[in-house]
Amino acid sequence: MDSGLDISTKPVAAVPGIDVSHYQPSIDWQTVVGAGFQYCFIKATEGLGVDRSFQGHWQDALKAGLIRGAYHFFRPSLPIPAQAALFVRTVQQLQPGDLPPVLDLEAPEYWTHIPTSERAPLAVAWLEAVEHSLGVPPIVYLSPAFANEIFANAPQLARYRIWIAHHTMAEAPSIPKPWSAWTFWQHSNDRAPGVSVPVDLNRFNGSREELKALTVQAQPTAI
Repeated sequence: MDSGLDISTKPVAAVPGIDVSHYQPSIDWQTVVGAGFQYCFIKATEGLGVDRSFQGHWQDALKAGLIRGAYHFFRPSLPIPAQAALFVRTVQQLQPGDLPPVLDLEAPEYWTHIPTSERAPLAVAWLEAVEHSLGVPPIVYLSPAFANEIFANAPQLARYRIWIAHHTMAEAPSIPKPWSAWTFWQHSNDRAPGVSVPVDLNRFNGSREELKALTVQAQPTAI
């Protein structure tokens, strides 16, 4: 089905997806799939609150056959263990085929009162707590400017894959240090079939087979 989107500049192997929250309350997931989108990141929590659309989106995306992932919008002034615990309780156990969890790092105004040297350790505390609970290394979402200006390109984040927020017409995003490659790229916010309001559009840097390899894998059955 023709999605009506101009994706002529995307790399051949890039796999399209969307990310949503309660700002996209009404989604026809079958139409989303029919338009060629193959995965979706869904906002689960923000700070110490649960996104009101998460459970519906989480179940409906799975029923439609989309590869799904959940993300947490980080609030650095709130207790980190409580934020991590809420995310884990909300998502519960990831199923085989789910994408790794995501830590959403944005909104500079929440960070400017925190000394630069203390910022990355706050993010790493959440990342490590969620990895310990869910058994999967999370992905970090942030923009090149945020990596440079807020985190001063902190090397502590290098072990985590990056989902870059860089809205541009270029054929690839800018990659901030300490990373040398991107995994996901949020390249624009636009209309998409099946979504009644504008939605963030993404690309995965690889093939569908490589995307599936990134998901949670089934544990081998004991004999």
